[in-house]
Amino acid sequence: MYLTISTSALNDNILRVVLLESMDGFDDDEWAEMQAKYVDYIIKETSEIKAALNSGDYDALRVFGHNIKGSGGMYGFDDITSIGSMIEALAKAENLSSLLNEISKLEESLKAKNLKN
Repeated sequence: MYLTISTSALNDNILRVVLLESMDGFDDDEWAEMQAKYVDYIIKETSEIKAALNSGDYDALRVFGHNIKGSGGMYGFDDITSIGSMIEALAKAENLSSLLNEISKLEESLKAKNLKN
């Protein structure tokens, strides 16, 4: 099932509701599989994020934070959305020490969600 949405006309909450309503046909196993794939993807991305931290690439950190801020909630992970929002804001402020703390929080959250372990 494919759904095309113009996000410029919708705020995040409306977009989330529309996406979740479009997923009504998914059973629990399919939903769990989608969540697990999302978690696996973000876990893989953390190595690149750590490289961005080490090189001071605040723009890459800002984009990553922005992306997970938007996608975390769509997969039912509001904590990832919150962490993404903080990463985005801290990257804009170039606050390295606080970014390190948020990335650690993200890793802990992902580890708790990693359904394979």
